[in-house]
Amino acid sequence: MKPLNLILIKPFFVMLLLVFCTTCSSNDSHDEDTEIKDEDTTIPEENEVPFLPSPEDGKSWTIQPNVSNEFNADEGKASEAFTNNWQDSFFNGWTGPGITRYMPEQSSIVDGELVFKANIDGNTIKTGCISSKEKAVYPLYMEVRVKLSESVLSSAVWMLSDDSTEEIDNLEAFGAKSSDYFSKRLHLSHHVFIRDPFQDYQPEGLETWYADGKNTVWSDEYHNYGVLWEDPWSLSYYVDGKMVRKTPVDEIDPKNFTNGNGLTKPMHMIISAAAQSWRSSESQGDGAIDFLTDPTVTNEEKTIMKVDWIRVYKPE
Repeated sequence: MKPLNLILIKPFFVMLLLVFCTTCSSNDSHDEDTEIKDEDTTIPEENEVPFLPSPEDGKSWTIQPNVSNEFNADEGKASEAFTNNWQDSFFNGWTGPGITRYMPEQSSIVDGELVFKANIDGNTIKTGCISSKEKAVYPLYMEVRVKLSESVLSSAVWMLSDDSTEEIDNLEAFGAKSSDYFSKRLHLSHHVFIRDPFQDYQPEGLETWYADGKNTVWSDEYHNYGVLWEDPWSLSYYVDGKMVRKTPVDEIDPKNFTNGNGLTKPMHMIISAAAQSWRSSESQGDGAIDFLTDPTVTNEEKTIMKVDWIRVYKPE
């Protein structure tokens, strides 16, 4: 899951770029099959998101360090940048949907990226999950740069309230190329819940499954995925700096699960991979998946999900 936003480049950085190019030209050439990833090692400035609406009162979209991470520390998950602000698990101890088991050993930080890999353990599938210790609330913009796994497992980046009654899904996608439908679509949605007796509302229209009309297979390359949570009734989704969906107000909470308040609760940031139970249900007919035997899961390399960074902005 992850093309880059426009960045204002000062002459100093142009000089650095020229030096870098000269140095690289004298080195041995890289293998053509080597995967090339952007090497941004700095916390970005507000001009990283020029496509967003300008905040009022002269404010600027500003990074919130406690719920953001560049995953660049040499110490990886042992770094203070990670351990101070993130849990190597779901924030409340939940181990995942269905046969999913979130396990710390399934995640790592390598070469400036958060990396998840899944494997099968008996009748369960062990995957990675991290969640922010702190929460954030609207107005905010959360964006991630991700390369989806090429598996039937979900690659997901989302937000959830402490009481698990309000959820915003920035990204939920299934990168296995065996499905022409799912590999070319991104699920851009949200939930509101009543926990007892359990009820779950989310928009279900085809418009929540975004395809760009160019036959893009999302797991082929890195892309930037973002969600703008402006107020309790306003969610807008962005892909590579372009707004691709705005949830209609009447689809935020039509069943009044929030008692007319909309989405108001502070939420944790969550990055996870999972075997989504609904994809294995009989309701999927011939499209039902057996996660324990699917070749995109038994081949662990296909389950690798990479996150270059997660950035949360608020107007300040």
